[in-house]
Amino acid sequence: MSASMNRRTIMRRPARSIVAAIAAGFAAMIATPGHAAPVEYVRICSLYGAGFFYIPGTDTCVDARQIVQSQYDVARAQTRSATGTAMAASLVAPWLPTGTNYAISNHWAAFDGQHAMGASGLIRVSGNLVFSAGFALGLDRGRLLSTTNRTQTEFGTSVPAQSWSDVRSIGRAGFMYAW
Repeated sequence: MSASMNRRTIMRRPARSIVAAIAAGFAAMIATPGHAAPVEYVRICSLYGAGFFYIPGTDTCVDARQIVQSQYDVARAQTRSATGTAMAASLVAPWLPTGTNYAISNHWAAFDGQHAMGASGLIRVSGNLVFSAGFALGLDRGRLLSTTNRTQTEFGTSVPAQSWSDVRSIGRAGFMYAW
């Protein structure tokens, strides 16, 4: 009998602890006030004037327009570097086969969404002296949607886009003497 009593006592202990945990959870929910402290999502920073706010969780004061301008500057620098890489790749130097005096090479290259066209040439000046030159044009295009300067209109939310399109160029020239 004592073995069956011990088994029943052991079986009741987990049930009692589960009931106690549930009761403690309800007591905690009842003790919590119905209204929480207000969360300050955007803390205004009037130190430098209108339009400044604190970065959440820090004491750093920034201007929203400054963030948008920085995003634009970074996007612009990325497309310029991609255009420069495409232009450099399009300037492939031709080779001058034996017995020839002129060579022309045209190439198109693309890198990271930017495109460029290059032309290079060689002219044998005399014997072993060769002049080479090349020129490339690239189209630097990009667009950045600004999600921080939204404007509410009667037709919906307007998200302004900043875009750019520039033609950029690169050139090279040099002499080669072979023996």
